[in-house]
Amino acid sequence: MISPGRGVLLMLVGTFALAASAAMIAAIDSEPMSVAAWRCLLACPMLLPFALWELRRVDRAAALPRRTLLGAVIGGIAIGADYAFYNTSIVVIGAGIATVLINIQLVVLPLLAWAVEGVRPMRSLLWIVPMMLLGVAFAAGAFGDEALNWGGVAAGLAAGVCYAAYLAIIRRTAPRTVRPAPFTVLAVVCLSAGLVSLAAAAGTGRLVMPAGWEGWAWFAALALVGQVITYLSFNIAMTGITEVTSSTLMLLSAVFAVVLDVIIFGRIPTVWQLLGCGLIIAGAWCASVLSANRRVRQEAAVRTPRSPRMRG
Repeated sequence: MISPGRGVLLMLVGTFALAASAAMIAAIDSEPMSVAAWRCLLACPMLLPFALWELRRVDRAAALPRRTLLGAVIGGIAIGADYAFYNTSIVVIGAGIATVLINIQLVVLPLLAWAVEGVRPMRSLLWIVPMMLLGVAFAAGAFGDEALNWGGVAAGLAAGVCYAAYLAIIRRTAPRTVRPAPFTVLAVVCLSAGLVSLAAAAGTGRLVMPAGWEGWAWFAALALVGQVITYLSFNIAMTGITEVTSSTLMLLSAVFAVVLDVIIFGRIPTVWQLLGCGLIIAGAWCASVLSANRRVRQEAAVRTPRSPRMRG
């Protein structure tokens, strides 16, 4: 457990690292599926010390039951697909807008729960979803003079759906213990995602090896920034701040990504695209806050016993 101030600082570090990893993917400009494979596989040895440290301090049977490990493997497949689509979107429409689009996962998650478990979503999604879809249209350039980039937008939305599937799997297979092993689970996720992406890239003839030591250095840096620093910061920060605060601060990664895209690559979004990004971020923030408030009300209703009825 850390203080709220340090939690906020670590969330900001994690969100900036997440945005920086998007800029690094754009700079590498390699085959998307290969990028997904190398960033995950190279992250495994970096995560190994944290996993070993963690395993010495938890009850392995309670923290890593079979369903949790199986969920990490299946979740790795989902996150591998997420990275492949996300990388494609970055190459086509830029790191900034691609990072904004992936926030569609905050709306997809409750819809997945509705489809799989029958949990009725919030009524507020009736206006949040259209607002975010309008933002997607603006971000794609549907109302501007520039050419439409629907291919890149579709890839970005697919990445958001895959990321929502990953979160749904990990949450539903999480161990029922107050002392889980998040870094061990993350290492299993990265190994699964890396191996599946590597096999898919090789099977489709899209496997690209890094070019020399400089190429390997770029991928190692991406693994360090995009996997280790990002998730290390997030996992520790969330022990000191609320879910609403962490979800809200995580949205800043989209803002950071747009700014870095302008500074590094000179990709200046149009006014319409900025408006679209604003609508998507606003919709994601509303979905996050309203969902957290709904959960608090439900937990309060469960804890509060009903008053017995008077009998006459």
